[in-house]
Amino acid sequence: MSARSMEEDVQSRLRGQLKALSNRHAIEILQVLNPQTGEIVPTLGWDNLVEGLLALEDIMKPESGPNGEKTHDEAIYEEKRQGLMSGGTIYETMNKLVKVGFVISSGDKGRKQRGFMITHEGRLALASVGQLGGPVGVGTEVQRAAKTLLKHKNFVSLLPAQKKFVQKFGDIDENLVIQMPPGSGKTFLAMIVILLKLQEGKRCLYLSPYTSLSRQIIDEYGTLLNDLGYSVVRHDGIARASDEELEKANLTVVMYETFATALLQKKKWTDNIGLSVIDELTELDSFQQHLEPQDIGTDRSVKLDLIVSLLKENSQIITLSSRFGKTEEITDWLNASIFRPDVRLTPDEFIVSEKEQTITIESSDGTQRCVTKHIDPLDAIMEHLENYNEKSILIVVGSRYGAQTLARSLGRSHPRSIKDESIEHIIGLGESLPLSDRLFQSLKGGVAFHHSGLDAGVRQRLEQAIKDRIVRTVVSTTGITSGMSLPFDCVVVILDPNMYFLTTRSRYLQIAGRIGEYHLGQYGGRIYIVYEGPSRVFPDIQTMEETLLHKPLTSLNPGPVYPSLAVSVLVRSMINGKIASREDLKKKFFEYIKGTFRGTKDSTYTSQMSKFFGSVFKWLSKEKMIEESGKGFKITKESRAAILAGIDPIDYINTRKMLAKLKQEIEESQLIDTLLEFRLPQAIRPRTLVPSNDELKVLELEAPAEWYMKLVPVRQEIKKSVLQRWIDEQEVATIIKETGEKSRGISLDEGDLDSLLGICSTVVESISRFFYEMKERDLAERFSVFSRQLQFGVHADLARSDLLELHLLQGDSGLSSRLSRHTARILYDNGYTTISDVIRKDIDASKKGLARDRFSQNCGLDVDLAKEVYKAAMMHIRAQLEGDDDDEDDEI
Repeated sequence: MSARSMEEDVQSRLRGQLKALSNRHAIEILQVLNPQTGEIVPTLGWDNLVEGLLALEDIMKPESGPNGEKTHDEAIYEEKRQGLMSGGTIYETMNKLVKVGFVISSGDKGRKQRGFMITHEGRLALASVGQLGGPVGVGTEVQRAAKTLLKHKNFVSLLPAQKKFVQKFGDIDENLVIQMPPGSGKTFLAMIVILLKLQEGKRCLYLSPYTSLSRQIIDEYGTLLNDLGYSVVRHDGIARASDEELEKANLTVVMYETFATALLQKKKWTDNIGLSVIDELTELDSFQQHLEPQDIGTDRSVKLDLIVSLLKENSQIITLSSRFGKTEEITDWLNASIFRPDVRLTPDEFIVSEKEQTITIESSDGTQRCVTKHIDPLDAIMEHLENYNEKSILIVVGSRYGAQTLARSLGRSHPRSIKDESIEHIIGLGESLPLSDRLFQSLKGGVAFHHSGLDAGVRQRLEQAIKDRIVRTVVSTTGITSGMSLPFDCVVVILDPNMYFLTTRSRYLQIAGRIGEYHLGQYGGRIYIVYEGPSRVFPDIQTMEETLLHKPLTSLNPGPVYPSLAVSVLVRSMINGKIASREDLKKKFFEYIKGTFRGTKDSTYTSQMSKFFGSVFKWLSKEKMIEESGKGFKITKESRAAILAGIDPIDYINTRKMLAKLKQEIEESQLIDTLLEFRLPQAIRPRTLVPSNDELKVLELEAPAEWYMKLVPVRQEIKKSVLQRWIDEQEVATIIKETGEKSRGISLDEGDLDSLLGICSTVVESISRFFYEMKERDLAERFSVFSRQLQFGVHADLARSDLLELHLLQGDSGLSSRLSRHTARILYDNGYTTISDVIRKDIDASKKGLARDRFSQNCGLDVDLAKEVYKAAMMHIRAQLEGDDDDEDDEI
């Protein structure tokens, strides 16, 4: 038979099968004959088959009467049964199903004893038809929500663990700890619960540890929830929302630290939260084995402990994470159930080491061993991996410099092909940036490096290119292992001397999980651990294997409360102006301590806090943050204003004298000096944080080491120089280049600049709010302008303009980008100082032609860009007018 004849035969057979399925009762007959997964395929006779068909319609065979007499229910059932069997429809349909091979029969035709059994083809056909209706049923609220999300994501099936979740839960009204591997779909399950709670009219909170994860939630689910009529707001250092927007939001996606600050300020939008999703609960485990003075206040596990302990009293809690040890400690603390499916896929693990000038690759279970004469472990791994050019590979190293150097080297030794247009899209069309330029050169060889020093936009586009499998070899620091699942076939972990992060099995599993369970299930995966030699953490290969591959998972251990947080907790109960006795304050503080996870699991923690409370209270009294008032103590007016403005109490203690001396005509250099006295800018790379003597005394710590204190003034000057150059409208490339030349080996990349500016702008905004609270309007407005200067990188004149709020549409994509500071400066210097000027300045009835054409001639921009700016300005003003109309309608 020719190939064409065979193809025609297959098509004819398929048409016959589809026609058979279109007959009445065909799908139902296959459903009755189809067994549950794992059960033996039954052979059913006509009687069983008809009973099964009726059962699908929820018509069950009734019990017989006590004396064997036919009951009324039996009579009705028999009538329905006979109605189904009469007329010959199910017999004709069954014959057609047998004919096309979906069912096989036994016994003679026409006999009552004839039996029927579904075939493998029949089960496949039924499964295919089932997928047309969706991969889940709609019998429960959870299933209905899952189906909505699947349709939005255009997924045709659930992952194994997700299926178990949807089958297990009909509704979710209790606290729940979800433990699943990276890439297995935890976020999807959280969104099912969020959708259910939104439908119940409850406000929801999604707490994220990373801005990349916050962005992912908004990108993947924001449109769907908006279309369903729910308001979704993101709030962090990059995407800031107003209190009004946050109060109106149905779902708020917010970073841990941002929410902790708002919670301590008792912001209105932190009240009445029906559901709180805590992503990456493993962040509750402290990374600080030994507290260094310069690290005081930087342990995020303490803030997460605070958040959950305060939220769990009034909000339903859902936590997401991979597995960790002694899970019952968490479930007891939260009074929660646990969903921990036994469906787990694991990659093959290999240990790579050098022995006697050869490279040995051995599987962790000892079943495979390979010895090569390659000098470089990566060359040996590429050979062992086979078909390197068909695989996506992640190589994790301990430092930024190591990632960049290795990526460049691999681009020469193991080049891959990436189209020029893809590279240009990743790098973007903005101003030239030093690190982005190095990434461009690396991508020319088909290899990318990834770390937090990359510009935020470049990093986002690179991550998308990795997800789309455009970039398939990546060398990264451990930052890429946080929160993202990417389609890698292989992860290589190089245990170089800078790999300080990888000290526990749970952290190793976090890195190994970057393959993602979905990708692992589809294609498999491998992990290679390259042991480069003895280190402080791993003195020998046996210790490394035991620690990373075999040791039981450790439990979560948050750090102890630190002074600034303790002060914030104490004054939180006084922020409404109430008077409280010392004993009442101590009682509330101890209630908080006992309610934390640390306080629950550490029996000695509360007793240790007695002396701590005494020291902190004495300090607050000495610094006049609180004052005696008749029956007790109350917070001072200035302290209350600082806390309501979002200023850390310790920052206020350290800076209040400086703030009090500020005058209306304040120079920019003085603004920068004031800003850099605050702890958040000090904690950003390069670190300049120096704790106060009182903090050290409370914690019984020595001052920071001499080597660190010598670096602080140098680093402080770097920050001052960077901030001044930025608001002087210098190019980023120039700022970074000249900073690098003067920084004595301290690297500051564009991603670090992003972080520094975002934090600084937020802190200055808080200072502005403080002066508003204190009725010092001129200073408040100057700091507000300074905040915009830091946000946009412009002089004060342009920061006062609304031109920087203008967004230009990007082609037909529907996306928009903010007007660049360079374009805004050209407009401003040509007399267009506001968005309104763009539209109105060239309106002149006495002149011929259109106002937009005169604008294009006068504004100083390229004609095409000028038209885009004019169009964007028109859209902005229309939107404002429509908004004003809506406000009037609301008032009416």
